[in-house]
Amino acid sequence: MLRVARTALPRARFSRTLGVRYVSSTSPRPTGRRIAFASGGAALGLATLLSSTMYADSATAVSLPATSKSNRADEGSRSSLGTLVRTYVVYTMCSIPALVDGAPWLLDTFTSIPGIRWITEAIVRITFFDQFVGGDSAVQSLPLLKSLRAENTGTLFAYSVEVDEAEAMAASASGSSQKSPHKAIIDEMVHCIDVAADFEDGLIAKQSGRRTWVAVKITALLPDASALIRLSSHILSTRPPTSPPQVAFPGNPTFSDLDVLYTPGAPKGNLSEADLAMLRELYADLEVICTRAQARGVRIIVDAEYSWYQPALDALTLALMRRFNALESRSGIHTQPLVYATFQAYLRRTHAHLVHALRDAQKHKYALGVKLVRGAYHTHETAAHPATASGKGKTLSISPDALPPVWVVKADTDANYDACAALLLDEVAADVAGPSGRPQSVGLLFGTHNWASCRKIMEGLAARGLATPTVEGKLRVAERVGERVTFGQLYGMCDDLTQYLANQTEAGAPMVIKYVPYGALSDVMPYLSRRAIENKSVLGGGAAQAERDRAGKLILQRLFG
Repeated sequence: MLRVARTALPRARFSRTLGVRYVSSTSPRPTGRRIAFASGGAALGLATLLSSTMYADSATAVSLPATSKSNRADEGSRSSLGTLVRTYVVYTMCSIPALVDGAPWLLDTFTSIPGIRWITEAIVRITFFDQFVGGDSAVQSLPLLKSLRAENTGTLFAYSVEVDEAEAMAASASGSSQKSPHKAIIDEMVHCIDVAADFEDGLIAKQSGRRTWVAVKITALLPDASALIRLSSHILSTRPPTSPPQVAFPGNPTFSDLDVLYTPGAPKGNLSEADLAMLRELYADLEVICTRAQARGVRIIVDAEYSWYQPALDALTLALMRRFNALESRSGIHTQPLVYATFQAYLRRTHAHLVHALRDAQKHKYALGVKLVRGAYHTHETAAHPATASGKGKTLSISPDALPPVWVVKADTDANYDACAALLLDEVAADVAGPSGRPQSVGLLFGTHNWASCRKIMEGLAARGLATPTVEGKLRVAERVGERVTFGQLYGMCDDLTQYLANQTEAGAPMVIKYVPYGALSDVMPYLSRRAIENKSVLGGGAAQAERDRAGKLILQRLFG
């Protein structure tokens, strides 16, 4: 049942707040040589931190939920002194705006100089790589998965390698027997699913939920991602008009969006035969990935990307959800949705889009998997849209709307995120109130570093009777609710929030997961260097400085008690 989101959330007893006082610190003026080596090393870490689409929101400037002295002591004792020092150094560099802006160029430059490359890579590995990346491979990341699970935290695996389109297109055109780069990525994703499943299978059966999931970035799974832009443009030009009120760009997906791929005689617009073949192969590969995930019990989380890709990504994800999340093919209260779509709260459409998605899932009898994030590409979206609106300059934006697709003011994004979260919690409450044994019709992953949003969600769980405050100030989450609700943060960032959520909830499965990218250092650096500037908002609002100051305080506690 679809309900109207509440506008006010009563506070539970665990929501006492305390102010946060940050300790300022200064560092010596770096020499030119130090800047050179530090810059080369900083580039990968900045890019790693900034390359995810999950959690672009401020981690500071709000009151924090109270934590007990024992929880704060545990937080400091879990990390070695070396790890804390590394965190302090890494986030000190991340606090330098010029370094953030120059990260891709610096990384490209230093890794192209003979003799300097290996020094740069060595520095990167012991600092930023170890801070933000799980390992060189899925298997090598297993020790991290084990340590996270020991702290009641799950994992969202992300293979962070992208396709070199020139190389991929050349391999496809040559007809060589050598596997093209995008096919190698698909094979690795299937392998990643097996590693995740084997890890879960090896755990002692104390928990009801499987909390090792896999992220899928669709633009990395085909040799020419621009085919997705052309498909998006075609979808917008051929999609039947929706009933009022109109939903802002990128609109709502329909099941007919992919007719151009499979219906003989359907208008092709600007799509070439090569595009159509590539897109059919992409969907077939996505089915292979989801089929393996279904067989092994691993959730698939489809990442969101730029708005000019989104109509195509929405269409592909809808088709996957209708097939793999179908209610008649699932039974039992422990069966979560297999495929999760990402909803970006900074898009103007998102609340209306969520309402539509929930109704579509009810109508067509499939479970809706939702990863709710704020969004990571705000600067690019706002910069691209005016060029389209004025008709001047070259841009990738395909929005026909007068307004940009994203909220201009961050406060509007924050309000939209919280409203969407309330709507989704209402849906969980209705789902849990249904007959016992019925497959769940919604699964939620709240991807955020924002303490205020996390507090509101926890209060919302208690207010709706989905969780019960304990005398210790924690939340006891019912098993049927724990199967439906999860929080998530990036690995290497906001560990205090992650630990708070893990410590303050009692559930049959971890209520929080870490987004853990992995990949060989030489493979992930080109991808990360190109993505560094895209997501600067992750470090906005003083987030990097807050992480640095937190590490500094823990170092002082460790040294002086």
